[in-house]
Amino acid sequence: MPLHLVWDWNGTVLNDFEIILRSTNDSFGDHGLAPITAEQYRTQIKMPIRSFYADILGHEPTDEEWEGLDSTFHKYYVAYERQARLSDGLPDLFRDWAGRGHSQSLLSMYHDDKLVPVVGHHGIAHHFALVQGTTPPRPARKAEHLADHLRRLRMEPSRVVLIGDSPDDAAAARSVGARVILYSGGFAAAASLRATGAPIADSLIAAVAMIEELGAAEEA
Repeated sequence: MPLHLVWDWNGTVLNDFEIILRSTNDSFGDHGLAPITAEQYRTQIKMPIRSFYADILGHEPTDEEWEGLDSTFHKYYVAYERQARLSDGLPDLFRDWAGRGHSQSLLSMYHDDKLVPVVGHHGIAHHFALVQGTTPPRPARKAEHLADHLRRLRMEPSRVVLIGDSPDDAAAARSVGARVILYSGGFAAAASLRATGAPIADSLIAAVAMIEELGAAEEA
């Protein structure tokens, strides 16, 4: 049976961890906050992002603090993002997946008006049935965003596998009845990924291979 693969963008398709960390610390500097290390980021990052900022600040951010941090982060990220490259194995994996008769799409919590141009910049938009970022009012978590994505595609969740790099991806997939494989080369700490109980792959090549193994097991 043909499957549908939903790819996460930041940290999964786009290898942009260093760009994210640099943008975060530049933003923190603008707001008088100390920089954090890569290990701190991987350990502390959580969804919704406002909760991450609450941990950094030591209190729930006011609307003004939240909007300021979010705005300056995106200012720096947009300035740096085209320095990032696609993750290892791409775009060959996109072509191979489609060549086996399957479909795929791209779903991100990144702003849609920024996501679409940068996907186009990397020359990969034609591989996807749908490229979807967020639009106001932005969802706090990926679960409702994924549900909307599958509605737009008219896709049965039992045919869907999500490849992402965070516990939020695992929660989103399970909330709609889809399967998930987590990629350990992205943003979240290994312990956070293991705590989800989801299958974990150390490369995108391995992640796609795991999907095919799951499909073969179901057919057996």
